[in-house]
Amino acid sequence: MSLNIFNFAVSRLFNFAISNGIIAILVLTVLSNINRAQSQVEVSMMETDVANMRWELRELWAHRTANGLSIVGSEIDDANPLRLVDERPKNYSGEYAETPPGAESVWYFDTKAKRLVYVFKDGRQVRYRLTGTVKLDRASLGAMGGIDLRLE
Repeated sequence: MSLNIFNFAVSRLFNFAISNGIIAILVLTVLSNINRAQSQVEVSMMETDVANMRWELRELWAHRTANGLSIVGSEIDDANPLRLVDERPKNYSGEYAETPPGAESVWYFDTKAKRLVYVFKDGRQVRYRLTGTVKLDRASLGAMGGIDLRLE
């Protein structure tokens, strides 16, 4: 009888271990998918910010053109595009000579490289340059009036 109790206890422990293993695998899979989804959402939000900045630059060009003013190349080449637009992204942290400490999911303007930088939550960065399109062989989709915010 004690052997039957022992076999029963071992069988229950084995089933418990297998169940916990399956649950652990499922939890890891869900967490991995959540991280991937969060990363995709962050990329989408950053791309939305870029699209909004490009629209603001188009509005600047249209406003100046309507008033008979032009945009001088020296005014835009390697300038901080957020100085030219009315609305800045909420996560814009300012102008810095290097990446601000603890920067996550923020925009900043790199004053040394003259680039608008987005720092992702995982530390990756993308850089954009404000430039005139006259000297470029190809401009971004929707670039107007000789102004472009280009991904580097």
